[in-house]
Amino acid sequence: MNKTIVALSTARGRAAISVVRMSGDNSIEIAKQFFRPFPQKPNLLKLGTLTTSHFDEHAMCVYFVAPHSYTGENTVEFHCHGGTAVAQAVIETCLEHGAVMAQNGEFSKRAFINGKQNLTNAEGIIEMIDAETASAAKAGANLLENKLGKRIVALQDTLLDIVSSCEAALDYPEEDLELPTVETSKQKLTDILCKINELISTATLGKVAKYGIDVAIVGKPNVGKSSLLNALLGVDRAIVSDIQGTTRDTLTESVNYRDIRFNFVDTAGIRESNNEIEIEGIKRARKAADSADVVLHVTDDPTDRSVYPTIRPQVRIYNKSDLFKSEPCCVDSLVVSAKYGDVEIIKETLYEMFSAQDIETSDLLITNERHLSCLKQAKLQLTEAIADCDKTTLDVVANEIKQVWQTLGQITGTDASEDVIDRIYSKFCLGK
Repeated sequence: MNKTIVALSTARGRAAISVVRMSGDNSIEIAKQFFRPFPQKPNLLKLGTLTTSHFDEHAMCVYFVAPHSYTGENTVEFHCHGGTAVAQAVIETCLEHGAVMAQNGEFSKRAFINGKQNLTNAEGIIEMIDAETASAAKAGANLLENKLGKRIVALQDTLLDIVSSCEAALDYPEEDLELPTVETSKQKLTDILCKINELISTATLGKVAKYGIDVAIVGKPNVGKSSLLNALLGVDRAIVSDIQGTTRDTLTESVNYRDIRFNFVDTAGIRESNNEIEIEGIKRARKAADSADVVLHVTDDPTDRSVYPTIRPQVRIYNKSDLFKSEPCCVDSLVVSAKYGDVEIIKETLYEMFSAQDIETSDLLITNERHLSCLKQAKLQLTEAIADCDKTTLDVVANEIKQVWQTLGQITGTDASEDVIDRIYSKFCLGK
């Protein structure tokens, strides 16, 4: 018999409503001891009195009968007044009657164990909870809806068909079963490899959807980098001064634009210096540029055609256009005036540079590093199996195909280790 677990499922603190959740074989019987009148039917909220050792709470109760619940177990929820003291009193009452405190993610882990979700569903829940933009929430919703899981299962099914046909012909030669040809197996495996590559190719856009775009603002001192950051943010976040070397450290701030997050990093002016602190700031500026997704190379000289030395994509920004006597003419450059807030063209250019508009129409994006790692590993294994089709017998290849099946199974949890499962669910908040 499973222990009955209990936890607060809503945010702790002052609120209109708090929801306390219990799940386990005895959850309904426990709830009946202190909530009256108990609901006569499942799935329907019932107003009643919840008796605690401190006070009587007017609350609502709903119960769900296994397996028709989030966890797949008998589950009870109490919808009580918001606030720390009320919720804590309800939890204590549940504990006094036999429940135990849930661990982080334990409700969702039980849902996984009881077949109500797979690991991709669970990770979709995490991504939706953590999402700070609509694009990130959509990517999480696609995981929650099991779109990736269905793709993976379809690939695994095809792999099993190949393996089973090979093994059946080899294990039962007296049945005169037709042995799959090398070319037929290679073609099927190549088709699967193409589909894995298609999933991997979405990871770049998936990173943009989930984390946004990291943008480093670099250039010489006093070209208006900090002013540009303030204009991009719409608030005076960075200190602006005519004194060279004012910015000594990196300053990172984010802003949402068309459901995408831009993470702008203001950096120290890059120049030769003997000042120890400024030298450290310049080192950090270069490091920020090297790790960014794109570099904004800012200059206030309309004749400047220099290029910042980086392997990262970069956009030259001619700032202080209000002071130019003539417009600079240079391909792949933008002319703006941070002083007058003329910077929206920068956001739009970055948006288009990373094809962020494709996120809205995308059906599925790889946003999870664990998924991407498994897909890349499966790709390597599958590539090796395809190559071995011309070198060895199909029974050997069949074993290699099984390894690919197992690697893909780590994504959904059909072949994931207990450590991986525990690590995923430990990321959940208490009560989820």
